[in-house]
Order: sequence, then structure tokens, then C-alpha cells
Amino acid sequence: MKSKNFILIPLILIFLPSLYSQLRIEIKGGLDDPISIAVVPMQWSLQSKQDVFLHQIIRKDLESFGEFDVIPPKNMLSLPTTREEVFYKDWRLLGSDYLVIGNIIQSDNEIDCKVSFTIFDVTRERVIHRGTVIGPKDSLRRVGHKVSDVIYEKIQGIPGIFSTQIAYIDKPSAFDPNYNLMISDIDGYESLSLFSSPQPLMSPSWSPDKENIAYVSFEEGTSRIFIQKLSDAERIGIKLEEGINSSPNWSPNGNKLSAVLSKTGNPDVFTYDLESSSWSQLTKHFGIDTEPDWSPNSRKILFTSNRSGTPQIYEVNVRTKRIKRITFEGTYNARGRYLPDGENIVYWSNRDGNDEIYLMNNRGLNDYRLTNNFSYDINPKFSPDGHKIIFETNRDGNFEIYLMDIDGSNQVNVSNNSSDDRSANFSPNGDKIIFESDREGNEEVYIMNIDGSNQINISNHDSVDTDIKFSPDGLSVAWISNRDGNNEIYISNIFDSSSVTNLTKNIGFDFFITFQP
Repeated sequence: MKSKNFILIPLILIFLPSLYSQLRIEIKGGLDDPISIAVVPMQWSLQSKQDVFLHQIIRKDLESFGEFDVIPPKNMLSLPTTREEVFYKDWRLLGSDYLVIGNIIQSDNEIDCKVSFTIFDVTRERVIHRGTVIGPKDSLRRVGHKVSDVIYEKIQGIPGIFSTQIAYIDKPSAFDPNYNLMISDIDGYESLSLFSSPQPLMSPSWSPDKENIAYVSFEEGTSRIFIQKLSDAERIGIKLEEGINSSPNWSPNGNKLSAVLSKTGNPDVFTYDLESSSWSQLTKHFGIDTEPDWSPNSRKILFTSNRSGTPQIYEVNVRTKRIKRITFEGTYNARGRYLPDGENIVYWSNRDGNDEIYLMNNRGLNDYRLTNNFSYDINPKFSPDGHKIIFETNRDGNFEIYLMDIDGSNQVNVSNNSSDDRSANFSPNGDKIIFESDREGNEEVYIMNIDGSNQINISNHDSVDTDIKFSPDGLSVAWISNRDGNNEIYISNIFDSSSVTNLTKNIGFDFFITFQP
């Protein structure tokens, strides 16, 4: 049996000494033609002293990635707090496209405050939105991020991500032996250690409802899966099983986790039910069962198994535990993944003597070879709408990113460079492709349009930049870089390579970044 890309060999993590500091953002550039907006200081009507100013939070949010140019209060001709006090000509003189005013009052309880705000289209001289955000008055930064999200959506037409949090693992320093499970606002503030351990932590994963984070800890001398609840800080240790307890994977509905456990002596696929707090063993065989992938409706799981003697793809019904073999031809079929329709799967096979990409329905019918080349065709990723597939191939003498229709037609080299281009993925809306390339002599982060046009070096540094992640809105990209002599998390908007910012500005080792859904 071939071992390539099939069995996950335990990782040996080498962590560098580090010195913890709170996350900070440093903006280095912006877009050529940003939207001009004025955010007026909001009227403060709370009895407590104001130590956080929402207009400053909103300004920093909107300017974070260069899409907006926010007019500072010192340049404003007036400071209106009501609609009647707004004179459009004053704001046109300042070149402002939009205007935001508001006030902050005590909510019905003593814990929260209420921010009422109005967004004006200065050019058209009209109100485009009146909104209210309620949140804890002792967390005004979080309240400000929510207001920024609304402003961004009403102007740009897509949801903002300023209230989005990130999770990551941090190794603070040689003097602090602990590894920390961290969360932070996307602007780097409000960083919080959820859990610390002298043993490694790995693979944090947000639940779809954003209320929980699953991760793996080695604090008990072996791997164990934990769930960290954010609502009440409760930490749930899933029953420790002997052997491997691998990276947890949330079901799309958020009710279960899938994982590969070896409690029976060999790797099998299990699910963990959050309601009943219990494991359910879906596969039980002396062979190796691995690579679980949830169906979009959370009812089935694809997995790879060598129970027939060679790696083949199987499907198991989560409720009935009925197992069905999907592939039969060839000696290596693996990495099965559901398409968004849940009815079709894409996978690798070497049945023709080399790695090729295939498509079939989940009943094992209509097996169709998508690529037909004497080289390696690997790592297929399908677009969010399920109509396109990108993959890596060395058919041109080096690894390139190719794009094809879901039926295998119209195969096009979209990266088209003499260097190796790898690790491609679609943006959340499917109109961009992110990938890694060594065309500058080291691994860099690149982005391009889906047709290969407008290729931009986002990371743009003579260091190793890797582990690329899209933000939920697809407008920002985060990655790991060692440009400061240690692994840090960096972020940039997708339009401007000069907007690169360091999220974890310390000399520690930061890794396993994941965006809140």
C-alpha cells in the first residue's frame, strides 16, 4: 500500500522562544481611491466617564484595509448629533461621500448601552440607514465593531467583519513554558487567553454558531479533544480515549464533531454528539479509516480506508452507521470531498498509473475522469457554487494552478509561471484564487482573479509566507510568516500589498490561525 497522502504521521512541533505582547495592527498603505466618510463623535449620555470613543474605533475599523478615508473631527465644520443639524453642503465641501452621526445612551438594564446612529449619503442628500446596536457598556470596543459592520454593509453591500474574532495558538516565551489558546478581535485588541498548558495545543476550530472552539491538547501526556465554550468560559474535556485523538471537525449544523480515534488499536471514524456528550463509533475495522468529510446536510461522512487492501473511498450514514463503498477501480483512491450539492464527490486516483482527479456521485455511479495527463494532477478544490475546480499539476514541468469546469472541460493554466505554484483555494464568493508561489525565490502569498489575471504578491517579503486563510468576507487574507525571525500572523486586504499588517507583534511563535465563521 502506498503511504503518500494517506496516513497522517504525528507532527513534531518545534517551537521557538517568544515574548508575549498584546496584538496590534499597523497599517502601511491603502487603496488609490478610497471612499470618503465622516464619522462624527457620538453624543455621550451615560453617567460613567467616557474612556472609549466609538468614532475612533469606527474610524480605525473602516480605514483598516484601505477601503475608506475617514475625515477626522478636527477638519469638520460642525459636529451634528441629530438629522436636523446636518447640512449637506458642509460635508460636500470636505469631499465626504457619506456621513455618520449618533448617540450613546443607557439601555433598559444597567449592563448594556444603546448606540443609535444614522448613515447619510451626502451626494444624494438622503438617509440610507438608521440603526441601533446594543451591547455591554464595559466592552465599547466590541459595540463599535458591530456599528462598523453595519456601516460597511450599507455602503459596500456585503457584511463587515470588524466584529469577527480570530483564534490561534501562542507560545509566549522561553521563560513561560505554557502554550495559550488565544482569541482576539480582528483588529488585534481584546486578546484573551482561554486556556494555558505546559504541553502543546493544536488545531483550534470554531463551531458554526461561533459559540465554541474545539481543539487538541497534549496536557495529559497524549492527545485529547476539548471544547471551549465562549458564553460561560466552561471547558469540556471530551472523554479521553487511548491512542490517537485527531483534529476535530465540526458538522455543518454544529451538532457534532468528527474525529479519527485509535482506541480500538487502529484508526476509526467517530462522531461526538454535543447534546448527549458521547462518542459514537461509525467505523470498526482492522484497516485504517481516515480523512472524514461531512456531507453538507450533516447526515453522512466520506472517509478513506484500506480495509479492502488498498485505499478506497467509503461513505457512512451517521444515524444508521451503514457503510457503503464508493470506489472500486485502482489501487489508490483517496481524499474524497463532497461538492456543495452533496450528491457528487471529487477525489484522487492513480488507477491509470499516475495521480488524476475524478468525479462521481455518492452512489458510486457515473465515475468520470476529469484530468487525463501523464503528470501529477492533485489537490482539487471546488468553487463555492460547485461549478469550477482548481487543482495543482506539474504537466508543464513545474507545479501550476489549473482551472476547469466541473465536467473536466476548459482546463486552463491560470497561474502560468515557470516557478512552483501550490496550495490554491477559492475566495468565499469564488471570484478570486489565493495560492503560494516561490517565483520570488521564497514562498510568497499571491492572489489572482479566477481567470488568472491581475496576479498580486500580497505578502511581498523575502521570508517564508505560508498557511493562507481567507477572511469570511473574502476581502482579507491572513497567513503565517517568519519575517521577524519567528512565526507571526499577518493580514492584508486583497487589493493592496502595501496594507500588510502584523497581528501578533511579538517574538513568540504564533500558529494555527482560524477565523470565526
